Amino acid sequence: MADNSILRPLTGHAPFDRLIADFSDIADAQEQETARAHIWDEYGTEGAVFISDMASFSSTSRKIGVCHFLKLIHRARQTIAPIIAANNGVLLKCDADNCYGFFEHTDDAIRASFDINSALFESNERYPIAEQIYLSVGIDYGRVLLIDGVDFYGDPVNTASKLGEDLAIKAETLVTERAIEQSNFVVPELAERMTARISEIEIRYVRIPMTEPART
Repeated sequence: MADNSILRPLTGHAPFDRLIADFSDIADAQEQETARAHIWDEYGTEGAVFISDMASFSSTSRKIGVCHFLKLIHRARQTIAPIIAANNGVLLKCDADNCYGFFEHTDDAIRASFDINSALFESNERYPIAEQIYLSVGIDYGRVLLIDGVDFYGDPVNTASKLGEDLAIKAETLVTERAIEQSNFVVPELAERMTARISEIEIRYVRIPMTEPART
């Protein structure tokens, strides 16, 4: 039987999927621009994009087995979901070892990354090394298409993904300079300010590592 997965709707949110399907059928440049503007009018918004990635997923699953890592993914999601909600964010989806969240404010996204890593540090103290979980997080801010709590698209999504998945190491949050500019977060004096070029895109960001759980 043929695999029809490529024919499935883009997001599963019918109104948005219809708009994209209609947009793809338009050939006239002026009509395309009108349709594009309508899509952004309907779904465009600004906010902070949060994308997390579990450190060492590929290497560890190869050594120990994918079932073991699926167990860790399950545990990680149980930690991530309520903390994102507690920090005024929306967990849009999880895909394998990645979680995707949206926040109205950068400060809430940064605080969520701290709280999640802090909770994981504390949890890790109860487990042997093979059972410990570490996340890397990328955060950016800007205009995105936010599709009713199920997905988002836009340049900040691409940038946060590259930060969280490609550049950040375990227990580290990377925040773009433009996200920092939209926040009240005070960058630590010794924090590293970096510039990276990935896929011909220049990203200016700040490295914020966590080394221990927050103690109160």
